[in-house]
Amino acid sequence: MNTFLTYILESTICIGVFYLLFRLLMRKETSFAVNRATLLTIVAASVIVPLVQLPQLMQTPVHVELIPEFSENKIQIQNLPAPENATSFEVQQPVGEPTSTAKELTIPLETLLRYFYLAGVLVALLLFIRNVIQIFMLSRKATVQQMDGYRLLIVDREVPSFAFGRSVVISQTDYEAHGQAILAHEQAHIRQNHFVDLLLLELVRIIHWFNPAVYALIGDLKEIHEFQADEQTLHSGIDAKQYQLLIIQKGVGPRRFALANSFNHCRIKKRITMMNKSKISKAWRWKVATFLPLLALLLMAFGNRSEKIPVKENVPEKVIETPKAVPSPQISQSSLLIEIRKDGNYIDNKLCTLEEIGKKAELLYKKNPNGVASLKVESDVPMSRVTEVKEVLRNSKVLHVNYSTANGGAGKLSPPPPPPPTVRDMSILIHIKENGYSVNGKVCTFDEIEKMLDDIDPKKEFVEIETRSTSSKELQLTLKEMLEKKGITYRISWTK
Repeated sequence: MNTFLTYILESTICIGVFYLLFRLLMRKETSFAVNRATLLTIVAASVIVPLVQLPQLMQTPVHVELIPEFSENKIQIQNLPAPENATSFEVQQPVGEPTSTAKELTIPLETLLRYFYLAGVLVALLLFIRNVIQIFMLSRKATVQQMDGYRLLIVDREVPSFAFGRSVVISQTDYEAHGQAILAHEQAHIRQNHFVDLLLLELVRIIHWFNPAVYALIGDLKEIHEFQADEQTLHSGIDAKQYQLLIIQKGVGPRRFALANSFNHCRIKKRITMMNKSKISKAWRWKVATFLPLLALLLMAFGNRSEKIPVKENVPEKVIETPKAVPSPQISQSSLLIEIRKDGNYIDNKLCTLEEIGKKAELLYKKNPNGVASLKVESDVPMSRVTEVKEVLRNSKVLHVNYSTANGGAGKLSPPPPPPPTVRDMSILIHIKENGYSVNGKVCTFDEIEKMLDDIDPKKEFVEIETRSTSSKELQLTLKEMLEKKGITYRISWTK
């Protein structure tokens, strides 16, 4: 599955499990600040847990196997054995008749899920933008007054009072009749930065638009915001009974904006119950502590573990494998035959995309890390097509590639290349380090090495490459590509 979709799935599970525990233990607690911090921590932990890199506590023994590198010219011309009395012919597909492969258009389930998820994200984002635009359009029609620490926006029509950022929107009627209580309530939202909580949760809702736990969590957080604002309003000197009657009177109003803390939002009975309920109990401490073992379990389930290969002390100081002749490509579980034709790339006479070739190469690598990919190329096919396929194979970790070309389309191949040179014909020794190259102990740039290789006779000499476990893989692949391009045979040795 796609890495991002896997991350979204794991994050969704974390939010659901954490929020379920919150509903069971803490939803009825009157420690509003603790509940608010718990919900925000749940969101942050659910985003971070799938990304955490955990150390590998136990390292299993690693079997080390030295595999010879078939490193002579990877562009090999091989003679494929053919049965006696065999005839070769080519079937031409009529131009106007589409192939059966073109008729069958299948879309992988993973691709469908990805597009479906992105469509939901786009819809959620558009709704968020529309919400913000509606608030700004309403504020443009309001009368603005600069108050102590916030802006007061008075509108002529009937709208539910709400706080947005550091602004309070209130209707002219509510401002004249109940201005003191409503403004005290909305100022409490501003002082406690409830807008920041809502903005964060709206962004999470865009990403988790399909998750019902996120919608329920946002509803609970808005209730907690109202409880905190009610508590501060009563502490400011507002009469409790008159304030509760005002809540009942305004409780039937509509809720309009997701990003705003509305005075009318939240169930009336619950708000009044929380005002009259006895305050903070000491039980919240052990309830919060129950989240810690759950966090540890989720880390063990979804945390990424970095595997480290232990270094054995008894590994020889230097190991050199003499290259052997590359075997002829055969169709088996440890090989993959790719035909590069003018009209596309084929595997088992089936037209394949580069992505499909990459998947088959990964499957080959899983079955046999030493599997060989054989490329059979039609004449007049651009070299760039071959390079694309080789790049896909390299990204799939398949580094043993045979290459053959057909002459005249009759299936006759040129004779094989001469055997690789012996050690006595070695012309240059290149060391690959972590961040560069060196020749005879002297640090050299890639261009300098390329100039040295121009003086080598590919028929009589070859290049020795010495690499280590800390050497850069990218530098090694770049050097190999240049040697293959120049037709120079090379041999690789590994040192501790």
